[in-house]
Amino acid sequence: MITIYEVEKMKDKNKGFSSPPLGGGRVGLQFKQAWNLLKQERLFSSIYIIGTALSITMVMVLSIVYYIRIANIYPEMNRNRMLVVKSATIDKPDGSSSAPLSLVTINACFSDLKSPQAVSIESNGSGNEFFVQLPSGRIQLPVSVRFVDTNYWTVFPFLFKEGVPFTETDVQSGIRTAVISETTAKKIFGSTHVVGQYFSLNFLQYRVTGVVKDPSYAISRTYANIWVPYTLSPDGGDAWDSNLALGLNHVYLLAPSKGSVDAVKKEVEENVRKFSATFPEGHTFSLNGQPDKHWQSIFRFYSNQTPDFTAVLLTHLLIFLILLTIPAISLSGMIDSRMERRLAECGVRRAFGAPNGVILRQIIGENMLFTLLGGVLGLLFSYIILLFARNRIMEMGQTFIDLPVEGTDITFTPGMLLNLPVFGITLVVCVLLNLLAATVPAWKASRKEIVYSLTSKQ
Repeated sequence: MITIYEVEKMKDKNKGFSSPPLGGGRVGLQFKQAWNLLKQERLFSSIYIIGTALSITMVMVLSIVYYIRIANIYPEMNRNRMLVVKSATIDKPDGSSSAPLSLVTINACFSDLKSPQAVSIESNGSGNEFFVQLPSGRIQLPVSVRFVDTNYWTVFPFLFKEGVPFTETDVQSGIRTAVISETTAKKIFGSTHVVGQYFSLNFLQYRVTGVVKDPSYAISRTYANIWVPYTLSPDGGDAWDSNLALGLNHVYLLAPSKGSVDAVKKEVEENVRKFSATFPEGHTFSLNGQPDKHWQSIFRFYSNQTPDFTAVLLTHLLIFLILLTIPAISLSGMIDSRMERRLAECGVRRAFGAPNGVILRQIIGENMLFTLLGGVLGLLFSYIILLFARNRIMEMGQTFIDLPVEGTDITFTPGMLLNLPVFGITLVVCVLLNLLAATVPAWKASRKEIVYSLTSKQ
């Protein structure tokens, strides 16, 4: 095996010999030589790093978006043990109907459940516009309102800056009480110390019971400016189907632990089976495979169809692989061309006894440095794209939400962007891209005959 001293002497005599063979564990030297190559071949290095960065940017934008939608993020801190029911379907001899649930259905299928920690109801208030009449009397503030029950605050642990949620008595009696966000409190009252004060919502007086930390519209399932009892929903009437089974409500179930999610789902399915048996002959009630786990619910786009979640996952995996494979092919061609110019170097190293595996690892390691630099740059590019195009990107594919009121701007907290899972995904993508791009050229270079390598042009 050639020694480091001999390598330095050879470098003095032949500047083309830029990377010595590695013995066991000389990773630092390997990256030092890779850094020297980067400085010597600036054009190649720049193109390689920028190409890697652009590829990783697209992957990271998708990764961050899905992380925001799936991970436990305020106020949806219980996503990993939450189940969601968006809608139900009734098949009849003359057709079928599908819509959110009625209170009759919720009472029959969810009220007596033993396994969940909490069951929450949210009434769908879509199609209605809401305005707060400011004290000046000359301006109306457009706001987003959600109609929820008291268990909502257990399923979604909002941080209360002031006060507490409204009570079960408020909900059952239809008393006009409300929880408002910090920003909304400041816009209406000029302060967050407003518990017990009144404000006008669509010209009706509501009493503030609590003020919560602002959620981001990026967490669109729970985003709102104001939360009030679901019994105050202006839609009224609730059930509209002839069987009184379909209505205006969504249901969230919180399992005691991540491992008990399947037990909750099984208990719900049994109640649904019993409820369906009460329907007239020829009528069938179904939740279409719900309740869904949180990650599944974001892919349920239609109220009367059950998604093929396996196909959904495979499709998204294929998209990620395509985003990696296509640029990897181009980068592999660049590396192959570069290796043709370094065959003499490989020949000298093999003549001094360097095994093929050492040369293979050396070449892959050198390109790993370029890929990591491209990964860092790609992560920065992805943050820039999300910063300037966040509203458009986050609204694409959103379901089960009302559109934000005019002027709503999506904001990202540091925890959404700067976290270990995102950095871990970046590292994995870098490794995969490096292996896809560098393995074949490195293998070809290490397998060339020594005589051919030594006589090749540098």
